[in-house]
Amino acid sequence: MSEPRKASADFDFNGKSMKTVLGSYLKGVTYTDVASGNSDQLDITLQNIDMDWLGKKYPHKGDSVNGTITFLNWEGEGRNKSLNCGSFVLDNIKFSGGPIESSFGCLAVPANGSFNTRERTKTWKDVTVKGIAREIARKYGLLLLYSGEEIRIRSIEQSQRTDSAFLTEICEKYGLSIKVYNKSIVIYDQTAMEKKKSVVTLNRSSFVDDNWTFEDSLEGTYTGARISYKSGDGSDEISVYIGLKAEDADGARVLKINETADSISDAYYKAAAKVNKANESTTTLSGEIWANPQICSGATVSIKGMGKVNGKYFVDKSTIEVGDSGTKQNIEMHKCQKRLTYKPQPAVQSSGVGSNEVKSYKTGDIVNFHGGMHYVSSHSGAKGYDAKAGPAKITFGPDSAGNGKAHPWHLVNTDGTSNVYGWVDEGTFS
Repeated sequence: MSEPRKASADFDFNGKSMKTVLGSYLKGVTYTDVASGNSDQLDITLQNIDMDWLGKKYPHKGDSVNGTITFLNWEGEGRNKSLNCGSFVLDNIKFSGGPIESSFGCLAVPANGSFNTRERTKTWKDVTVKGIAREIARKYGLLLLYSGEEIRIRSIEQSQRTDSAFLTEICEKYGLSIKVYNKSIVIYDQTAMEKKKSVVTLNRSSFVDDNWTFEDSLEGTYTGARISYKSGDGSDEISVYIGLKAEDADGARVLKINETADSISDAYYKAAAKVNKANESTTTLSGEIWANPQICSGATVSIKGMGKVNGKYFVDKSTIEVGDSGTKQNIEMHKCQKRLTYKPQPAVQSSGVGSNEVKSYKTGDIVNFHGGMHYVSSHSGAKGYDAKAGPAKITFGPDSAGNGKAHPWHLVNTDGTSNVYGWVDEGTFS
C-alpha cells in the first residue's frame, strides 16, 4: 500500500531542534513568502499545551527560528520535496486559554531590532544604491545579495527613517525589488526575473475547488512617462520622455510625473520605475492551488487552457499553510508584460590614465544617435516625433541662445541612416 502525500514542519529555536519538544502540540504552520517590500513571515500555532509553556518552556522575543517544510511522497512514493523557509526572529508571542493555545509570530528581520524601529537622519553623497545597501547590511551583520544596475546617486537624505524603510524606499524609487531572507538583504532587478523560464504550468484544475480570481483593468496601464524635474534649487525645469512607443503614437498612455532628480539618468530610472509599478497591478491572478514548493515568490508560472487568462505570471506572494486539515497554498501573481527599462550610456574614458570622465560634446561633433524622440523645440511641452538611430551632427547645444533645456541638443542626420532633425534629450547619443 502506497504512502499518502503529506507535509510536515520542523523548527530550530536558537539552533536547537524543536521537533520532539513540539510533538503533538503543533496545530499548524503558515509560511508567507513575498517577492518584495515586506518581510517574510512564519506563524506557528500550538494547541492543548500545558502550563510549562507559560513557565520554563516560555520562548523569548528575539529568539532565532529556522523553519523547514518537508513535502512527503509529493511526486510519488518516496519522492519528497523540502522547502527551506529561512531564518527568522521571534517577534510576537500570544497565549489564550481553555484549553491553552499559543501562537508565535516570526519575521525575517535582523535580531538587532533597530533595523525596523530606530529612526535615523543621514545625508548620503556620491553613492550607489548597492553601496548604501552594503553599508546597512554590514551594520546588522547581514549578507548583501545584489543583482541589478549600478545606480549612482549624487545626494539623498535619510530623514527620520529607519534603515529598513529608507532602503526599501530607495529600491522602489529606482525600480529594484528588495526583501530580507535567511540573514541576507536580497536586492534584484524584477525585469530579469520575469524573463526567466516558468517553473511550472498551471491550468484551471490546478486551483482547488476552482477557487481563483482574475482581474484585468485598463486603469493604470501606461506605455511611457514624461517626467518634469529640477536638478537643484533654483534650476530650470527639465522635461524628458521615456516609453515603449512614441509619446504621440496611437494608443499611447503617458504617465505625467513631477519629481526631483539630480541627473538625466536619475530621472529616467525613476520614470521607468513608476510606469512598471503601475502596470503590475493591471492584470492579476490569485487563488488557492494544490501545494507546490516550486511556486515561491519571485518565480514565474505559465497559465494555459484559461482563455484570456493565459500567459506568463510573476509570483508576488505565496502563503503555505500546514495543519490538521491538510496543506494549502494561496498565491498572488501579476501578468508579465513588457517592462520599461533604462540603461545609461557608459562613461567614455578620457586621455587621463585611469580616469573615467564623461565625454563632453560641442557644436559640430558627429555623434551616434540612439533613436527615440526628436522635438520641434528645446522647450518643455514641445511636440515630438519618433526618429531612427544613426549618425548625426550636433548643430546647437545647451549653451545656445534661448535654449529651453528640456531637449538641449539639436541634431541633424548626416547620411540618411537616421531621420533625426530636431531637438533631443540628454543621454540619447554617444
